Amino acid sequence: MRITITIGPRRPKAKVGDRKIIRGVEHIRVFRYATNSRGERIGFDCTGGKQRYEWVPISEARVYGAGHHWTVEERAKYDNEYPPGYMQGRGAA
Repeated sequence: MRITITIGPRRPKAKVGDRKIIRGVEHIRVFRYATNSRGERIGFDCTGGKQRYEWVPISEARVYGAGHHWTVEERAKYDNEYPPGYMQGRGAA
């Protein structure tokens, strides 16, 4: 009789750049930032010796340094040099 023991995760763990739908909006997994008392970002959050992560909407990936995970279509949609509404009031239609 042979006994086989398998040790390992039952499903793959989420990694940076993975995507999932939360409340109908597609999110991407990114590193969580640590902030100081004024709310300024000072680095990545490594509480307890482990890197921390969070899920953010794909449209905000650039703010979290994860814009390189965008597809070609998402890059064309979100990667513009001017913020939304910038050209309004400058004569642009």
